Amino acid sequence: MESPYKKALDSPSRQLLWELGRLHVGDREAFQAKLEKESNDRESAHRQALAAAAEEHERIRRSAEREREKLQLQIRAELARREEEERQELHKEIQRLREDRLEKELAQRRRDIERVQAEEAAIRKAKKLEQTQAAEAEQRRLEKEREDTEAARKIAEKEVADQKLREQESKAKEAAAASLQARLKSQPTPAAHPGPLAVPAPAAPRATPSDRGDPVRLAEHDRYIEIHKSLKEFRKFMADQGKQNPTLKTKMGDMRRTIKKCVGQLTSGKESNKQPRNQIMEVLKTAAGVTKPEVDVPMFMANPPSGITTTKGPALLIYLLNIFAKALIAQFINEASIVSTAADPIGVVGSQIFASSEFRWNSFSLVDILIAKYHFVCPVLFGIYGNEETNQGRYRSGWIKENKRDDHWISEQKHFERMTGLGSGYAAISLRNYDKSRLQNPYPVYNFWRSLAAIINIPPQEATSTHFTVLKALIENNESRILDFFGNVGRLALKKAVIDFPQESGSTSVSAKSVAMLPDIWRKDKKLFL
Repeated sequence: MESPYKKALDSPSRQLLWELGRLHVGDREAFQAKLEKESNDRESAHRQALAAAAEEHERIRRSAEREREKLQLQIRAELARREEEERQELHKEIQRLREDRLEKELAQRRRDIERVQAEEAAIRKAKKLEQTQAAEAEQRRLEKEREDTEAARKIAEKEVADQKLREQESKAKEAAAASLQARLKSQPTPAAHPGPLAVPAPAAPRATPSDRGDPVRLAEHDRYIEIHKSLKEFRKFMADQGKQNPTLKTKMGDMRRTIKKCVGQLTSGKESNKQPRNQIMEVLKTAAGVTKPEVDVPMFMANPPSGITTTKGPALLIYLLNIFAKALIAQFINEASIVSTAADPIGVVGSQIFASSEFRWNSFSLVDILIAKYHFVCPVLFGIYGNEETNQGRYRSGWIKENKRDDHWISEQKHFERMTGLGSGYAAISLRNYDKSRLQNPYPVYNFWRSLAAIINIPPQEATSTHFTVLKALIENNESRILDFFGNVGRLALKKAVIDFPQESGSTSVSAKSVAMLPDIWRKDKKLFL
């Protein structure tokens, strides 16, 4: 819009107003122009800044992209390096495992070779020992035969001499009678002297199943039963000695109670048995030092040694070893009748006591005292048994009565528990390895083999539940020891015992079935295949 004062020339004031207005407009336009210029400058600066920022951003982006690519290359290189290291480690581990396996195989082969050699050595040793014992037994038999022959010869000579004397007397009497007859013709001729009366030979005893066994084994069993009876008589002798000597009686009583208490404390812990074992040994050491009264020791030995200058020994030691053996038998029955593994620590202590040189007599072990009790309480271990449907057969197989005043046998359950404890205890004593010990094994391992053979070699139809119960107690939990001692021969014996013997017997008893189940248990639990 145009100002009204622009053309008002007639009025100075109007013209002044127009000029002032024009001046104002000019200033405003200049100011506006200035503002626009500043705005344009700022816009240009901003656009330049934005372009520079965009360029910088692009530069940073490209730099970051390059860094990312570089990092990815590093990561790939690191992954490749790690994979290579892992591959090398895996290769080394495989190589190490192969070497370990080869070393183990070589070590196992060496152990197998050593075991086979040890088994062969043990078999040779056992055979040599058996041959030696057989030779000694044969020597004793020959000596006895020579003595018997000599005695028979002397008796025959004496009988011949007596016969000649009788004939001479008879001739003298006849001559006297003839002379008398000649003088007294009326005297009748005396009657001839009657000959000796013929005495019929005693009838042979009727054979029981066990009587048809090895006569050597039967003779050995009878000898041990004699030892058992001698021990009973010996206890009475010591009781009489105690009545005469109160001090001895008191000492005997205290020692007997200590031994029974300590044997009753034997458990499955190795360290826990150390204290009672030491107490037993201290008591026996004290008894070994008491030289009076004395006793004839060979009467308690199955095969007394020859060439011994003196047969006497400390009676108190023999008495306490007898008490110790009796306590061992009772502990086997009490502890191992249910859990057969409980017999092992008891057997360890028993074997150690009888192996100790301090309780030997002239370097000979007195373990026959314990074995005599085993012959009495568990005869089937030694091939002695009978028909368990008869009283005599039960007695021969180790059955006992409820009490001395009662004529009733114990129940089958109690009998089989007794046999389990006794069989486990026998294995714990006879399956001991003394190769690394300075002591000599008092009851070598071949005795276990003889007892095992005495059971599984009987006619199968004569096998009883007692046989199977004792057989299971002998081999259950002892299969590894049997294999260690006897090797492949032991494996064959186990097969015969748990497979062939039950099958051939045809028995359907619980004890026979429990024996027949052992191969499955061994395969499952111990990876033992027969």
